[in-house]
Amino acid sequence: MSAVPAYDPSPLADRLEFLGLDKAAQDRIAKISPLVVPHIAPALTRFYASIARTPDVSRFFSDPAHMDHAKDKQGGHWGVIATGKLDEAYYASSLAIGERHAKIGLEPQWYIGGYGLIIETIVKGALADWMAGELPQMRRRKPAEIMDATHAMAAGLADLIKAVMVDIDIAVTTYFSRLETELEASRAEAEETARAQQHVLGVTGDALQRLAKGEVSVRIEAPFAGEFDKLRTDFNVAASGLDEALISIRRSVDAMGRDADTVAETAGDLSDRMTRQASAIEQSAAALDEVTGTVNETASGTADAARIAEGANAAAEGGGAVVEQAVQAMGRIEQSSAKISSIISVIDEIAFQTNLLALNAAVEAARAGDAGRGFAVVATEVRSLAQRSAQAARDVSSLIKQSSGEVENGVGMVQKTGEALTDIVTRVGRISEHMGDFSNATKQQANVLNEINSAIVQLDRLTQENAGFVGRASEAGRDLAIEVAELRERLNAFRTTA
Repeated sequence: MSAVPAYDPSPLADRLEFLGLDKAAQDRIAKISPLVVPHIAPALTRFYASIARTPDVSRFFSDPAHMDHAKDKQGGHWGVIATGKLDEAYYASSLAIGERHAKIGLEPQWYIGGYGLIIETIVKGALADWMAGELPQMRRRKPAEIMDATHAMAAGLADLIKAVMVDIDIAVTTYFSRLETELEASRAEAEETARAQQHVLGVTGDALQRLAKGEVSVRIEAPFAGEFDKLRTDFNVAASGLDEALISIRRSVDAMGRDADTVAETAGDLSDRMTRQASAIEQSAAALDEVTGTVNETASGTADAARIAEGANAAAEGGGAVVEQAVQAMGRIEQSSAKISSIISVIDEIAFQTNLLALNAAVEAARAGDAGRGFAVVATEVRSLAQRSAQAARDVSSLIKQSSGEVENGVGMVQKTGEALTDIVTRVGRISEHMGDFSNATKQQANVLNEINSAIVQLDRLTQENAGFVGRASEAGRDLAIEVAELRERLNAFRTTA
């Protein structure tokens, strides 16, 4: 306890009576005080010098000024002891000193040792001074007087030592009394703390059990004593945080469940679409492959067509020369037809003459009778041959006339054909140029289609892989929906404020 105990004369009176420190003894102390007081200051100087060398004690003083102040206070207290005034003021002063020592935690061993150092210096100094004053007079005194003076000095020093022992007793008793008081207060505080702890543990344990059973809405409403109330507020804050977290988690799980169902459904739809898309792309790739082959064949055919067009151009140019030659041949045919007409006329004349000769021969054969019958047959055959020759000559002449007309028409047509061939040569040349350009463009298209075909094949492979990934994502979505449902079931075990 920090307050100085109230003065109670009975403890001091009991101590003084037990030690025999009555009025006479206090007077004996006062009688030798002139020999004692001069040595108090040197004794305290020696004592505080020893304190300064002892860390376990010097740590109680902040600086030399603090130590000098304590030294002055001790000097005043020792001055009271040296005069033998063991009264109410002395007892209050001694209690205050003991209380200060107990308050700062100075253990009795140190100030008891300090009493020993101070008494040693005082007793030695006082005896030395007494002997110095008594020796000159001892020669004139009787032995009985010397013994009386010695006994009186010894009695005074003994009473002084007993007064110092009383002071030590008061300080030590005060120290242990304070310790006992503090121990009792600590014991009472510990008991109160234990009761408070028991109450806190009971209430907190019950709340924790309810919390462990999933009742996260539990709160400790009644305040706890002292610093334990922080445990209550911390528990309530933690429970509120857990409550809010579980509510938020439950909401998130509900949303997650809906999202998981949506993801699973969407992933399933996407998987079906990806499968159909992969099939469509596969068909497109096959069709494009066929188109690419066709375009490649077309490119090859176009190149052949370009070469054929070039050959046709050359043939058309050659055809122009042939037509020219045909025109010239037609002219020669026309001339030959004219010559043939002349020859036909001669043949017709010969046939006419032969017919006449055959007719005459037939007449003569008839005149000859049986002898000319064979000749008549020959004449008849010759006449028939002449008639057929004449008829053939007429037919040939007619055909030649018709051929002449046809030749004339043919010459005109050949000339027109030559003009048409010239135009065809020009057009075929242009066609050849266009076919060359078309062939180059077709080759480029074939290359582009080959690249597109490769890209489509790669896209087909990636689409099939993506379809597999989406299928697995769909399965994962369904698994997630199942796990979310299980998590929701587990969360339903917690009773929140929501």
